[in-house]
Amino acid sequence: MPAPTRSILTIPTSDLAFAEYVAATSEKHPRTSAAEFERLLRRIFPRVVVRERSLSGETPSWYVYRDGAWRPEATGPWWVEPGLPRVVVSDEGWMTDINKPAAELLGIPATDTEPRHFTDFVVPGRLAEAAQLFDVVLTGRELDATIVLRPTSGDAIAVAVHSKRESDHVVGTFRLADDVDLPDDAQSTAPRPTASYVPATDVAFRAYAQRALERMSDPTPEGMELRIRRLYPHAHVDQSEAGWLVHRDRDGVVPQDVQWWLDPSVARARYDAQALILEANDSARHLFRRELEGHHWQEFVTAGSTDEVDVMLAILAEVGAAESRFRLPIPDGSLLEFDSYTEVDGDEFVSAYRLVPS
Repeated sequence: MPAPTRSILTIPTSDLAFAEYVAATSEKHPRTSAAEFERLLRRIFPRVVVRERSLSGETPSWYVYRDGAWRPEATGPWWVEPGLPRVVVSDEGWMTDINKPAAELLGIPATDTEPRHFTDFVVPGRLAEAAQLFDVVLTGRELDATIVLRPTSGDAIAVAVHSKRESDHVVGTFRLADDVDLPDDAQSTAPRPTASYVPATDVAFRAYAQRALERMSDPTPEGMELRIRRLYPHAHVDQSEAGWLVHRDRDGVVPQDVQWWLDPSVARARYDAQALILEANDSARHLFRRELEGHHWQEFVTAGSTDEVDVMLAILAEVGAAESRFRLPIPDGSLLEFDSYTEVDGDEFVSAYRLVPS
């Protein structure tokens, strides 16, 4: 049976991003009533109102009001005012710059330097809609709307947001919105899955993955993989009724408990809390095919993951010692995958390295 035909007019007509989102939602849900369609849209746009006009002999028409009613066009762009909360987001959704007002509003402590993904602040149950809206902005559509966010406090807030693609990133400016009734389930908390980690001996991987899980407002296996692959590119999550099994490596093989790092001939390096390499032996220079002393590890890691060095150093300082597996590019452009064993020595770190056994 074919889906009923209907025409949709979005208001304000100038908001092409909103219109595109509404059209995509209508295409996904062609048989909804106007009331059901309104509930769907309010999962992201809490002020939306859908009005139906059906005259005899005329194709049914829906008027979708983004702000609940017709409003005059703004006299000027509010988002250019100085001092507003502002974030810069990469095409992959990572927040690359967060100004102080935005950090305050989102509940991000000044001491928190770990990378944040925009989905960390999505209301549970809205992940698919938020991703769809982000994709619309990525196509070049400007968005000017009221949406609901979930700061780290867990208390949902309504904000007016203006988002626009600029070059290879998205700039979002926002401010608190008033006179908004939040959805009934906006304050709900998504259940946290029980997670186990493979290999269980890699305490650094476990701590890194657990941190990622705790930051997700709406945990999904795909979202977990997105986060931990910044440092562990082969990581994947198997889901079952018993919980999540989070694998560090592609094959899921658990390495044998052999203390290879005790071999005096293996590659070694000593570096400080800023990841400045203080000493490196000939084996390390040969393994990584470059001079190491006087450089920071951040200079050598895969592009886009420099912040993860600080995250891992903080984890290592906390656990004291850990064996893990990483990869980084070498001068010929290929990626070198290696095992590492790191111990904390006062304010410094000493690591042993070896190629991943074939």
